Amino acid sequence: MGRNTVIAVAFFGHAAAALLYARLDASDSVRGTIYFCSKIVVNAIPLIWVLAVERRRLTLSRPSRQSIVWGLATGLFIGLAIVALYYVGLGERLDAVAMRAKLAAYGVVDHFFLFAPFLCIVNSGLEEYYWRWFVYGQLRRSMPMTAAALLSALGFTLHHIVVLAAYVPDVSIVVLLNAGVFAGGVIWAVLYEKRASLYAPWLSHMVVDAAIMVAAYDLLFVV
Repeated sequence: MGRNTVIAVAFFGHAAAALLYARLDASDSVRGTIYFCSKIVVNAIPLIWVLAVERRRLTLSRPSRQSIVWGLATGLFIGLAIVALYYVGLGERLDAVAMRAKLAAYGVVDHFFLFAPFLCIVNSGLEEYYWRWFVYGQLRRSMPMTAAALLSALGFTLHHIVVLAAYVPDVSIVVLLNAGVFAGGVIWAVLYEKRASLYAPWLSHMVVDAAIMVAAYDLLFVV
């Protein structure tokens, strides 16, 4: 398997997995199992390629002050925009009952206060490792920053299109939300490029996901 092939597999990997766990007509336990297993398999692709094929060593640096400042600043800006959009009118257009029923299949409703930290810290870190460190990083080796940022953000968005379309029947809302996902993907790719570290985009992503969880809590338990 060549580098272009593994990039293509990584580009479509999460979207293909989402087609299974979000669209499959199966019991909740089966879909939940597929969800977690597919996450493990797909997220292993970058490590296998880098460690076993490219034989590169992984290094871990300390976050710089600028990375923290830029991560917090962009995360707060995007996060506040998301919360404002939700309370201004988006929340009223979402079907809380239907979404609660669908998310219950993955244990989100019963274990929300475990799920929320996992999503904000662990899942955001996995997505940054996958989409910025690996997909963007691999694309950047053969194309300019702008093209690599846009293309990696497209793959990042494709996965979210599949997931959101399964839970949100309103096409206009799916388009709106994924426009935000794409913009976030571009911003985090640029942060990764400029700061030469995953800390800035990861911190920004964590804050944004925390804002989404604020809206999710209101939708699932308050509305």
